[in-house]
Amino acid sequence: MRFYNSITNFSKSDKSGLICINNRACGNNTITNIADTRLDDLYSLEPKYGLEVISNEEVGFFILLDLEEQSQVNINSSKDLGWWGLDKNYRLAVKSSSPSLNISTNFVGFVVDDDNIEKADILLDKKSMLCSKSQVLVYVSVEHLNSSSNIYTEYKNSKDLYLDINLYRSDGYDSEEIVDSSRFNINVLDFSLEDDDDYFYMDLWQHPSSWARQADLEYYSNEHFELIEKYLWGMKRLGQKVIDLIVSDFPWAGQMCFAVDKNPSRLYEYNIIDVTKEDGNYKFDYTKLDRYIDLCMKLGIDKEINIFGILGNWHGYDFGSPIQGYPDPIRIRYYDIDRGVYDYIRDKDTLSDYISNLFDHLNELGLIDITYVIGDEPGNIDKFNLYSSFLESSTHHPIKYKYALHSTEFIENYDKDLESFSINVFNLASYCKNGQITGKIGENSHKMTWYSCCFPQTFNIFIKSPLIESMLTGFYTYIWNMKGMLRWAYGLYVEDPISNIRYKPNKWPAGDMLYVYPNKDKSPLSSLREKNTLYGVQDFNIFKKLEGKIPNLYDRIRNDFGIKINISKKSCDTNLADSPINGDIVLDDYPDYNKYRSIRNSYIKEYIEKV
Repeated sequence: MRFYNSITNFSKSDKSGLICINNRACGNNTITNIADTRLDDLYSLEPKYGLEVISNEEVGFFILLDLEEQSQVNINSSKDLGWWGLDKNYRLAVKSSSPSLNISTNFVGFVVDDDNIEKADILLDKKSMLCSKSQVLVYVSVEHLNSSSNIYTEYKNSKDLYLDINLYRSDGYDSEEIVDSSRFNINVLDFSLEDDDDYFYMDLWQHPSSWARQADLEYYSNEHFELIEKYLWGMKRLGQKVIDLIVSDFPWAGQMCFAVDKNPSRLYEYNIIDVTKEDGNYKFDYTKLDRYIDLCMKLGIDKEINIFGILGNWHGYDFGSPIQGYPDPIRIRYYDIDRGVYDYIRDKDTLSDYISNLFDHLNELGLIDITYVIGDEPGNIDKFNLYSSFLESSTHHPIKYKYALHSTEFIENYDKDLESFSINVFNLASYCKNGQITGKIGENSHKMTWYSCCFPQTFNIFIKSPLIESMLTGFYTYIWNMKGMLRWAYGLYVEDPISNIRYKPNKWPAGDMLYVYPNKDKSPLSSLREKNTLYGVQDFNIFKKLEGKIPNLYDRIRNDFGIKINISKKSCDTNLADSPINGDIVLDDYPDYNKYRSIRNSYIKEYIEKV
């Protein structure tokens, strides 16, 4: 067995079929001290070493098994046989010394990247696997749960906390024999992340119609809501704060999926509000919308509501719009009871009534104060002033706006509040001077988030992206003095998102559309990118919890990690150097992972000594 840390990138070699560790580059900088470093070198199996964690923090690492022949591999208590019978049967057992250690062990699945190389990303929901003559990759997640009233006693006896990792082999009817074993001692620092230490403002866009379509469920049926809860729970784990309400049909026209005839996929989202017309009167049924809100609130996703589909929709020219006399392509389908047919709202006045009724309903629920109407990537401020004027004329309730920004011109000309606005990291580079965010964004960064999408190529969550970039999400959010991150797709699925996740690769690199994969039981499967983002979010929450308790913490974090913490736009051979669509950034050197963890924990130990 060999062990590697969570930010190690693995791929498969076409020639040998072996899993190999993949060196990645960022700008002109190549990752070092990670690719060829074994976890048992970083974390000695001596009692004084091991995994050093805090309570309620999840950490993870890889186990690489070297097999000399085709074998059946089982995890923990699984006892499946290979098709050939009783020989060459292995079992990997990961056991903890205490119920306070929550352990998950998963085989790692591979997906085909845009370069046609298979790369590790999926945490598979299977406990047994037939493995050809190669190597087998397993991922172990460890979390120390602070649920015991005697927790501080356990801290003092943390030398007794450990993981035993044993690899057994059996042939025929012989008893199993241990062929390899290791022990990881778990050192739990006297510090914990509690429910209230949820500082990171995660804003992952939700695509519930896509989830239902992948699972072949009726939209917003009881079964669909059960599935939605599973996805929302995963988002909450990452710090999700925002409820997305899609209140028109196919906003953004399914990301222009109608123009793709090779490997086509349906990416349309549908209105959560049921609209009917009878005797010339429109009726709006908010039952499903209310249920969605209640579900989010129950899970603790309750800081903000975003209204999607009534501001700044796309593809009004090529996909069209039923609305007459209004340029924003808002599409609202209704069922005409008298005629027994579906139709679309076509006149501006009826659209205005629809908007008015929606805001009256949100006001009745007491949610107006946390509601924002969201527009995506605005460019022409006059156009969006026109849209906002129409919305404001449709209701007497105050409307707050929110934009995902990728136009510096729009930013500079927008003179209203930037609360919860998000800026693409490519444009953020325009405001970065010596590692500090300056200018208008610098003045407002503490109430904003940043995002990446199909660009830039660097500091993203693509399959090709170094996993350390996901792990550094929290670190960079903190030093940029921003409150969190936005991501346009948590799980937007093409027709077969596991066997072929590549879709419009000239625009969307593999992985851009999803953080999670659909499982056979329809629940989401985590990715290595999602796991490392979680670890970064935890770091952000730790830094925030220590603020005011450690002198000059912010300045020390900026100086101690050995990163220049600067971003700049990457020069191009074309005239597109300042274009977000094809733009890229240079991110300064990655920190040494071992050093990073050691420095982070040194702040915690300093706090512990004081209290």
